[in-house]
Amino acid sequence: MANPPSVTFYFDYVDPGSYVLEKQLARVLPDDVVVIHHPFELRPVSQPILDAESAEWVTYCEAVGKLADEIDLRLVCPPFLPWSRKAHELRLHAVEQGMGAGLHEALLKARFEEGADVGRIDVLVGIADGAGLDVTESKAVLDVDRHSGTVSDLRHRAEMAGISRTPTLRIGTASLEGPARIDELRGFLERALPI
Repeated sequence: MANPPSVTFYFDYVDPGSYVLEKQLARVLPDDVVVIHHPFELRPVSQPILDAESAEWVTYCEAVGKLADEIDLRLVCPPFLPWSRKAHELRLHAVEQGMGAGLHEALLKARFEEGADVGRIDVLVGIADGAGLDVTESKAVLDVDRHSGTVSDLRHRAEMAGISRTPTLRIGTASLEGPARIDELRGFLERALPI
């Protein structure tokens, strides 16, 4: 039996474009297509955090907000941009527990509907609790940086594959980089997915 078609989704938990693209995909992606979520830190912890007040970021958030309006999606662009490594670490822990999809959705909702600071361990532990993960174990995993190296390695692998930003979709050798209108997303999927 052939493997189902798949799309690799490079995302970050502080990128509103990743949130909007996630919601767009849920509306237009054929049921038989598997989404492989690939973490991609916009700013690794060795780099300064992004400036949420920079003209470039404000313009980006406004453009993403228009895409959210196109699908009647509520979007909050918080006025601060934390590092996202801990959020990615928590998701990897949840994947090990068989709860990755639920936590992924909870993290996006907390950040882009409620404006949560997903760079703080106490906030992340609260999100983990709400998603059904063990609080003590989740905190311990984050405190000891259990998945930190994996998050760093995943970014490096993405860069080696030619990924430089989020959100990016990759199907085979075809890519859709950055947020897109939903009709552009549909067109990309129609062209890139195997028939």
